[in-house]
Order: sequence, then structure tokens, then C-alpha cells
Amino acid sequence: MKMWRLLLLGAATSRCLHEETQKSVRLLRPFSQMPTHFRSLTLPLPGSQEPQPLRIHTYYTRDPVPSEAWDPAGEPRALAAVTETTRRIQGILAVPPVQGPLLLSRDPTQYCHAVWGDPDTPNYQRCSLLNPGYKGESCLGAKMPDAHLRGYSLWPEHGLPQLIQPDGPGVQNTDFLLYVRVAHTSQCHKEPSVIAYAACCQLDSEDRPLAGTIVYCAHHLSSPSLSHDDIVMVTLHELLHALGFSGQLFKMWRDCPSGLSARENCSTRKQVTRRDERGQLLLTTPAVSHSLAQHLGVPGTLLGVPLEEEGSLSSHWESRLLQGSIMTATFHGAQHTRLDPITLAAFEDSGWYQVNHSASEELLWGQGSGPDFGLVSTCKTGSSDFFCTGSGLGCHYLHLDKGSCSSDPKLEGCHMYKPLANGSECWKEENGLHTRAENPHGEIYHVHSRCFFANLTSQVLSKDNTSQPSTALYVEEDPTGCCYLHQCTHKGAYEVQVQGSPWIPCPPGKAVRIPGYDGLLYCPQGRLCLSDAGASVAATFQPMSFTHQDLLLFQMSLKLTGIPGHSLGKGQREELAELVLQALVTRAGTSRCYFHSPSITTSLLFTVSLWKSPGCQGPSTTMLHRTLALRLQKEPLQVHQGEAIFTTEYSKLRTSLDHNPSMTELLLPTGFCLLVLILVGTLGTLAYQKRATLQVAPSTT
Repeated sequence: MKMWRLLLLGAATSRCLHEETQKSVRLLRPFSQMPTHFRSLTLPLPGSQEPQPLRIHTYYTRDPVPSEAWDPAGEPRALAAVTETTRRIQGILAVPPVQGPLLLSRDPTQYCHAVWGDPDTPNYQRCSLLNPGYKGESCLGAKMPDAHLRGYSLWPEHGLPQLIQPDGPGVQNTDFLLYVRVAHTSQCHKEPSVIAYAACCQLDSEDRPLAGTIVYCAHHLSSPSLSHDDIVMVTLHELLHALGFSGQLFKMWRDCPSGLSARENCSTRKQVTRRDERGQLLLTTPAVSHSLAQHLGVPGTLLGVPLEEEGSLSSHWESRLLQGSIMTATFHGAQHTRLDPITLAAFEDSGWYQVNHSASEELLWGQGSGPDFGLVSTCKTGSSDFFCTGSGLGCHYLHLDKGSCSSDPKLEGCHMYKPLANGSECWKEENGLHTRAENPHGEIYHVHSRCFFANLTSQVLSKDNTSQPSTALYVEEDPTGCCYLHQCTHKGAYEVQVQGSPWIPCPPGKAVRIPGYDGLLYCPQGRLCLSDAGASVAATFQPMSFTHQDLLLFQMSLKLTGIPGHSLGKGQREELAELVLQALVTRAGTSRCYFHSPSITTSLLFTVSLWKSPGCQGPSTTMLHRTLALRLQKEPLQVHQGEAIFTTEYSKLRTSLDHNPSMTELLLPTGFCLLVLILVGTLGTLAYQKRATLQVAPSTT
């Protein structure tokens, strides 16, 4: 059984009770002492077909347990999390399906008080005396209904048995039976930080888990501090334990060199764990060893993957090495947790499952750091920026949060930037409310903001207020974690924006200066904009007054094609322009306050101006234009006008400059920098004008 503690931001690490609790559960394999003519069903053994998605049947139990209280209030959240998690598991793991309905075994040590001990009698080792106190089977307090269980009999010394309980009908179309409880248990009271815990209860004839139980501590499910995504990740962690990622089950893993469909070639693995020369416990199976080598950028393979020191057995990855993995011993929230490829490799090594490795999520911690990463001897030397020294403030390695340099017992003296207790999330706008009155560092809290090391401060003007900003009064501080907007330009490249500044390119691994600020902003390398999807669709932070990004003017032109020879009068063109505008607004996902002066020519060229009207709420014009360009590239617009159909097809984006009589502008030749400085009323806002044409080639109707 596993207990995953919710380590809320700033909370302390608590001891994990997984190993001793799983030991308290008796693992049962297929067992029946009933004679053949009393059996209604065959044993639930795996079939010989090709692997199919793992079918998980969920059963909610509300049977009262002495000294424990069932809590129905948290069931809806548990139900939603289990439903989402089991659906996700079906897309990850496949098994040769169980043939017929699934039936679980009864524990003969529970229903039987004594067995025949004479080996010369025909009913040797069969139940001779029933336990009068037998009340059925359970796992972690979850009562298993008789419908899920095989029957049992009482045997005389000689002769046929007396049937006490026949086989149940079993559970159809099921490869794993999951029992779920929401309760106030003694374990929950003993360890208040425990969210849920789980155990594997029964195995099939090849030791694959057939059934397990997950128990949710009810007080956490009623807490608003725990999001749905948090509960899903906790459920996934617990379910992976019950499905085989457990120190109690490692020794049962199988080696199937010919694959799952040729099960006669499978055998129990001879060695799954061992200790290296430093005494570190390792999981040594081939797929995980190779996956870790790939993660660390080591050619070939490694001796194994370090496990957390939890006694003679361990059921978690070493936190120093695989921080953020779904199968480490502590949970820091769904935002910081990944279903990593090394964990999926472990399920491949179990020999029980076929694994969809494309479902894995990238683990950034330690990526490409070499074979010595995560050692106690190296984490304190400053050789890796994943670790820190001292007790200063900085950024969590995912750059979603500000963090403090601290340690915990699982890190064994190594330090990392851990999210602060309150208000550390850069991606939460509400965290920036208190900074608006006084914001010398220019921080921006937004869904697309990230934490950057910086020592920026607003420049101080000299006394006459006419000269250039003076740096004489600025005392450079050490860089610390600050929240600023970012947007991806392409893979591995991005721009940043500080309060009141334009977008500034931020070369990874370099430091940049920000207009209007003293100090530097440091651009992290290999942490942001890692996707191949192209530019980010990040919205721009909306300041109290308009910035130059809001006053940008774009002109977007879309070439349409319709029925050959189809001509439109003026009124029809106006109607079509309105239809195209409606489709464009829908595709943008914004209001019409960005779109102005739509028109369409006789050659079916649709044109619209993009600029942000006063009071318009949403992203900047720049970001809206980029977003539309990306979306139109992926999927053209299609507009119906009567019987005619008009479509667009993305070609390329070309940017040019144009004039606007309402703005003063400065134009430099093409290929040089564009500098535009205007004064807008009393705002004194910097802005410039820009015109772009999006050419869309005709497509066949």
C-alpha cells in the first residue's frame, strides 16, 4: 500500500508508510478447493490473444468499518478523478485480456479454521473446519461482494465436500478490479498530510495484479486547496503502485523475451534490484536502465535507476535524481508532476504489460546532466543549476514558481529551489494584485508568466528630469526570482516582457537588459519553449494604461475562392465580408473590438484592420495577430453564403509598413531596426504602427 503525502507549497516532508502497509495485505493468487462439478466458472487466467487496453472496473464500497467513518461528501471528486485516471491508464497499458468474467480468490486462512493434515487421506490440506467468525473478504477495509469471489466448501476426511458458498457470477470485461473508499481512517488521522493510499490485493497465475484498493482521506477531498488535477495525479500515482510499481512486487516481475503473446517463454526475473558500490539501492532491469541513460545523456546504458532509501525494499524513485516524476515519494502538486518515460519503462520491464511510450511526459529535472547527476557528493558543488546552495530566493526549476533554496530528508542534504508557501505561482494573476501599487521590479503575474532570475529595478532620473536616466544611485543586487511574461517564437527561443516594456528577445543562457530598468534579466536554457508546436499563443498582460503593444495596427488580408465564375454585387460582398468577419472572430476566440473596417473586393480579397479599441479586454494586437496566423495555417476558414461556399488557404505571412494619419511615426529602410516614437494625448505612451498582409491562396471548392 502507498501513502502519498500532499506536500503543499512550503510544507514539510513526512515519512512514507508504503512498505509496512503493503506488507499488512496478504497477496492472494488463484486458489480453489472446490471440486470441479461445483465450479460455475474457470479461473481468471490471462488469455493468449494479443494485448488489449487494460480494462479497469471500479467498485465503490460504503460498508462501515469499525472506528472509521465513511464520508459521502468527497465521493463526487473521487469518482471524477478515478474515471479520468482509469481512462488515461487504458491509453498507456495493455495486457492479454482475461478470458470470461473476472473472479477473485478467497483467503483459505480466513474462512477455514483447520485443514486435514494426514497426507495419506484423499482430502489432505483441504478445509476440515470452518471459521465461524468468517465475514467475507476485504482489502484495506473495502468489502468485496460475494459476486466478485469464488466459492468455498467444507471437506470431510473422506468423500465429497459440502458446498458452503458457490462461485459468484464475476465481473465481465475486466482485467483489473479497483475498489474505492472515501473515509476518515486511522491512517488518515495518524498522518494528516496523507491524501490517499492504495494496495494490490490479488494476483493472477503469472503474478500480474488483478485487484487493488485505493482509500481517499475524506478531509482532503473537501479541501478547496486540492484541485481536480491534483487528485487525478495522486490517483494515478496510487493506481500505478497497485498495478505493479511496488517493492513487494518487483521480485515477481517477469522476463518475456518473445513478447506478451508468447507467454510460455516468460519466466520470473532473476534480479530486479541490487545495491551498487556506494550502497545505493537500484532497480536494474534493462528498459529503465536504458531510459535513464537517455534522460541523462549517457551513451549506452546504466547499471540501474536509484530507488529511495525506505528500508530493505523501496517503491519510489530517488528524489535527488528524478524530482518531479510521478513515482517519487513526495507530491508537490499536479503542476510539478510528470508521468515520465522512466516510469513507463518500469512497467515494460514488469513483463505484464505492453506500454504506449508515446503517452509519457518530458521530465526536465536532470535532463542531459550526465552520469554523476543527483549524487550527494556532487549536488553541493554548484556543478548543476538544478541544485542550489545556501538559503536564497530564486526560481523552481520548471520556472512556474518563485522558490527558496531548501532541502528535506528525501534530498539528503542537497538543496533545490522549492515553491514558496504563498503567492509564489507566477502563472496566477491574483498573486500580482498586491504589486500594482508599488512594482519597482516590473513584475507581471499572468497565465503565461514564468519565473526568471533578475535584479531589475526601475531607473532613477537625475534631478533636472531632462537628462538620461542616472545609474549612479543604483546599487546592483543579487539576482532573485521575479515573474515576467514570456512568449515562444520558435522551439527553444522566446521573448520576455516586463511591466511597461516592449517584448525583448531572450537568448537562452544569456542575460538581457530591459529598457527603463537597471540590472539584468537572465534567460534560462533548456527549460522554456521546448515544444515543436511553434510560437506561443500567450495572451499579453493588460496594464492599467495602453502600451505600445495595444496600439499596434495590423492589416490582415485573406484571399477567398468560391464557385468558378461566381460574381458578387456590392450588397453580396458586404454580406460576405460580415460572414467572414464572424468566422474570423470565432476562430480568434475574442470579441469584435479588435476588428475594424472589414471589406471585400470584386476579386474576393477580404481585408480587415486589427487594433485594440479602448476598453477592449484580452491579449495584445500582436499576440492576436500571431494566434490567428497559426490557427489559419492549421485550418482554413470556410464560409457559406446561400448555396456558395468560400474557403481560404494559408500561404505565408508578409509584414510591411504603412501610414496612419492619426499617429506620428518614424520609418527606417527595410532590413534595419524599426523605431517608432509617438505621443498619444496625455498618456505619453510609446507606440508604433505596423501593417501585415496574410496572403491566402485559392482552394478548390
